[in-house]
Amino acid sequence: MTALSTLQTYIRRDFKRTDKNTEIIQAINDSILWISTLIPHGDYKYQSWVYTALAREDYALPSNLIHLIHPIKFLEGSASADSGFPLEHITKEEYDIREPNPNRTSPSTGRPSAYTVFSRSILVTPLPDKTTYLLEIMWSRRPGSLSAAADTPELGSEWDEVIKHISMDKLYAGMGMLQESGYWASLYRDAEWNPIGLLRNLINAERDREFPAVGQVKFNQL
Repeated sequence: MTALSTLQTYIRRDFKRTDKNTEIIQAINDSILWISTLIPHGDYKYQSWVYTALAREDYALPSNLIHLIHPIKFLEGSASADSGFPLEHITKEEYDIREPNPNRTSPSTGRPSAYTVFSRSILVTPLPDKTTYLLEIMWSRRPGSLSAAADTPELGSEWDEVIKHISMDKLYAGMGMLQESGYWASLYRDAEWNPIGLLRNLINAERDREFPAVGQVKFNQL
């Protein structure tokens, strides 16, 4: 991890401005947020559990969630160590067929076996017949902003060069220096689609580490 003060120095080496510290910090934070939307990686992945409620259809996802990693798991007991199984991930259309009116009076209930995601909530079917079930979700959150000199991003130091490229693009664009902005943008935006580019390589390395080519886990950006 690289401290914010070190990242600022690294960027100023090429930016060569000492009067734009506030803008540099904002550009760094914007760059990290943009990177975090590409794929769930870094030290901000979480495993969370939500208790079911009797005959309740929907369960809100965390407000600072960016990626939801499928599948959601269903635990039959009331503790994270209890047995369970992955729920079937279905479309909203299929969910509506199975649950045409989940908010009706005295709906039928059972052990949930499938889910969909709608309006930043998990919708399960059948509606739970117990309050002791758990839904287990894997997710990544919005990264926190860096402000103090010693603050470190939740990305490894291998990302420093990409953070610099994106930050320089944003800094020059904010000053109306579009030619300079375009140069720095070309270093990472071209790399995004270039098989040997640094940004693409880092994304692929993260994906390969956790999502092997066979049986790849999919995620939704929300």
